[in-house]
Amino acid sequence: MDTKSVILECLRSERRLTRETVSAMAGGDIAFRPTPEQMTFGNQALHILSSYATLMKALQGEGWNWDQGMTTDRYASLEAILDLYAQESERVFAFVADLAPSAMLEEIQTGWGAKETLLQLLVNWLAHEAHHRGQMVTYLRLAGKQPAAY
Repeated sequence: MDTKSVILECLRSERRLTRETVSAMAGGDIAFRPTPEQMTFGNQALHILSSYATLMKALQGEGWNWDQGMTTDRYASLEAILDLYAQESERVFAFVADLAPSAMLEEIQTGWGAKETLLQLLVNWLAHEAHHRGQMVTYLRLAGKQPAAY
């Protein structure tokens, strides 16, 4: 199996787990947050999608714009967030599927001044998604909800 296929499989798996975690807040409050300085549950979920949108646009030469407009001001319900998850997930899967396998080793100039291969960036984005999903699991437990089983 080639590297691109492995990354795509990991993206699909991570996204399924994240979507199940987001769905576990059903009937709950997407504005929930443990403390005032933390992101809300909804904004945690949207932050994941926004980071992937930023990466895809940067890779298409549109720069590293971190504000993709994906906030609970615009996506104000769990249903709206889940709809966006469906759309953005398919977009990211198609984007990666369309990459040439050799693209995984191309060096990318990041918005923070480093050069990393696309493979490194995608692995970092997967870790970032898992990190925020873990935070959402904690939020769910604090809100008295049962997170999805892994």
